[in-house]
Amino acid sequence: MAFRVLMPAAVLLGLASGSAGCGGCDGGGFDAGISDVSPGQASVSLAWSLIDPSTGRSVTCDKLDANATVFVEIRSPTVVSSAVFACKSLQAVSDPLTPGTYRFMYELHLSATGDVIPATAGQSGVVVGAGQSVALAPITFPVDPTGGLALMLQAGSAGNCAITGASITSMSISLEHAGGAGDTGCEPVLIQLSGRGDAYNANDCSSPSAARCIESSETLTVPSLPSGPYQIHVRGKQGTLDCWGNDDVIRVPPQGKALRQTLNLARLNTPGCP
Repeated sequence: MAFRVLMPAAVLLGLASGSAGCGGCDGGGFDAGISDVSPGQASVSLAWSLIDPSTGRSVTCDKLDANATVFVEIRSPTVVSSAVFACKSLQAVSDPLTPGTYRFMYELHLSATGDVIPATAGQSGVVVGAGQSVALAPITFPVDPTGGLALMLQAGSAGNCAITGASITSMSISLEHAGGAGDTGCEPVLIQLSGRGDAYNANDCSSPSAARCIESSETLTVPSLPSGPYQIHVRGKQGTLDCWGNDDVIRVPPQGKALRQTLNLARLNTPGCP
C-alpha cells in the first residue's frame, strides 16, 4: 500500500508488509478523480500546502527546503503502512487499497534542519468502499519561512587583514536571491560584525560599498531573513583592487534556524594584485 506522486521526477517510497514499492513513479499529472483501481479495490487522493501561520501566506516547498518530504502513515484495523514523497509535488494518489475504514497521519520532514512538523490535523474514520476513489481533506503544514546567518570569512591562513596573512584592507558584501524565476534580486541586510560590535549595511548589490577588513575570527550575523537559496558576493580589496573573492550559493534554513558556515575567499586574477 503506497501513494503515487503524480509529478515528474518526484521521490516516492511505499512501504507495505515489509517490502518497498513505487506505484506510478513515472509521473504524468493529477488524475482529477479518475482511479486506476479494479471494481473490488479502492483508492484515496491527497493534496497539501505549507502556510506561514504568522501571516497566513502560502510557502513553496522549494524555497523552504529543496529536499523536504511528506510522510503519510496509513492505518486500518488490520494493516499499517506508510509512504514518503517529495513535498514539491503537492499532491498524490494512493495505490489500490483494500476497501475499509482508514486513519491517516501526516508529517513534513525538513532535511535542512531535521525538524518534523505534523500537519494541523490527521484524518480518521475515512470509509473507502469498493471501486471508490475518495478525495481526502486537503492538509496544511504550519512552517516558519525565516532563518538566519552566522558566517565567517577565511582568506589567508594567517588571517584576512594582517600583512602576514591576506593583507586585505577593506571588504564589500552583497546578497542576492538565487531561487530562479520569481525569486531574484538583491536582499538588503544589516550584517552584525562581532569583532568590534559594529555592522555592515549590505544594501546595494550593483555597487556594494567597501568597509573595513573583516578578520577570520569574526562572525557575520544576520538574525532574520527569508529562507531559501542566496548567492553571496564577498570581495576582499587591497587598496582599490578586488584581490580576494567568494560567490558561493548558500541556503538560509527555515524554522528560525541559522546557517553556520565558513566561506573561503579565493585569490582573484585581478591585474595589479600582489
